Order: sequence, then C-alpha cells, then structure tokens
Amino acid sequence: KQWYQRRVRGVKEAQKLQMGDQSLDLECDILMYRAYLAEGKYNLVLGEIESRSGPEFLALVLLAKIMQNPSNKEAVISEVGNVLNEGAASLCPDIVALLCANVYLLAGDYDSTLRVTNSASSLECHALAVQTLIQMNRVDMATKEMKKMQEIDEDATVSQLALAALNIAMADTKSVQTAYYVYQELADKFEPTPILLNGQAVCFLLQGKAEQAEDVLQKSLDKDSGHPETLINLSIVSQFLGAKDSAKRYMSQVKDSHPDHPYVLRLQEKEKIFDELSSALLSNR
Repeated sequence: KQWYQRRVRGVKEAQKLQMGDQSLDLECDILMYRAYLAEGKYNLVLGEIESRSGPEFLALVLLAKIMQNPSNKEAVISEVGNVLNEGAASLCPDIVALLCANVYLLAGDYDSTLRVTNSASSLECHALAVQTLIQMNRVDMATKEMKKMQEIDEDATVSQLALAALNIAMADTKSVQTAYYVYQELADKFEPTPILLNGQAVCFLLQGKAEQAEDVLQKSLDKDSGHPETLINLSIVSQFLGAKDSAKRYMSQVKDSHPDHPYVLRLQEKEKIFDELSSALLSNR
C-alpha cells in the first residue's frame, strides 16, 4: 500500500495486525514506520523507535535522519556500514539492506546502493536497483534487473510499478504506451493515487499530449494539494503550454513546502551555475 500512497490505511492496518511470528511482526512494524516517513512524520518515527533495539530500527533511524535533513548526509552515511554488518545476522536482513540502500540512494551514492541491493533477494530491493539504474541512465542494466523481478513475481504491484518506470525511461512510443496501461490497470484495481496519476501524466507528456497531462495532474492535485511531484510536473507542463506565470507559481510552491526535494536542490544548483556563467560573461565584455 505504501507503494502507491495508501499510507494512512496501511498504518491503520499495521497497527491492528498481530502476526504471532517475530519476524513478521517486525516487518509489519517497519512497514508502518516507513509509511509514517512517507508522510513526513520524521520526529514521530524517531521518537517512537529511539528505545527499540536491532539493526532494522537502526537502519530506520538513518533513513529518517537523511529524509529529515539531507544536508546531514555525510554523518548519516558514516554509520551505514556498521548497521549493514549487524543486519547480516538479523531477523530480517533484506529489510536492513533495503533501508540502508535507500539511505545511499538519497545520498546520491549509486554504487553503494547497487552493492547493497545486489546482496539481497527481495522484490523491493530489486525494484530499488531498477530505480537506481534508471537514474544512472543505464536502461540496459535496469532491463536485466527487471527480468529478475519478473522471474520472481511479475504480477506483484512493486514489479508492475518498476516495469512502468522502466518503460518510461525507454521513452519509445510502444514502451510509453505500455507504461500508461500499467498505471491504468493499477488505478482500476486499487484507486488513482498521485503516484499513478503522475505516471500517466508523464506518459501523456512523452506522447506530446500536454493538455491531457495537465488534466491528469489537476486530478492528482485535488487528491493531495501539496504533493511535490504533482507540483513539479504541473510546472513543467505549464511551460510546454506557454503558461509561464503558472509554471513559476507551481515551482514556488514546491520550493516553499519542500525546499530539500532532490528536484529543487538540482534546480538551485543549475540556477547557481547559470548565474555564475552570466556574471563571468558580463564581466568579460
């Protein structure tokens, strides 16, 4: 449920479950706290797990810290190795690997992310590897990783989401259409969440259908007015449609509400480089 933002329901269900199996109970607790992190409730998670022991919770603390304060990534990264070593003999080693790999990914350390995901066997770790390889523009390797997921369970929701992301990265007409159908099937099966709607909007944009993309993104905005990816994509679509004022407004909203979002940080870095080059050119005249 966390995979497509049915987080509140996921938390409530997790709180009710009593598996009677220590490892399953632990997985349920971790899933619940991951859902809280996805809601931005970092202090809640850190406060509740402060007294809990085990590498799973240590890894969760590191993930919460880097999500809460990305600028502190060096201090967080320095602790990951020890947690991974402890996690190798834990009740849920794949969960420890997944959480630590996410920390590395958020820190921009793709090599370490892949090293950790390759040591695990869960579908989520394979999916994270696919995501990482796509970010590295290694669609060829992501395709091989996707095949591993399909051999395990191609119908699993996380496999379908990874497949859609991979097809978008391929960007050819057939692949983009396939991605759109995957998002639509998931929306029909569950509900059209912001993640699924944003996926469909990207498909429309790649097909040159900016107006349809805007319509879908407005539906996403109705569901979550502060969803950062929706606001970012609306800013991009608005530029395609020539609505410069709207584009600026949406981007301002993202910068105000999510100043540490990776897209915002990359944009600010490029704006800084542009300003420096402009100043250099003007001074040489």
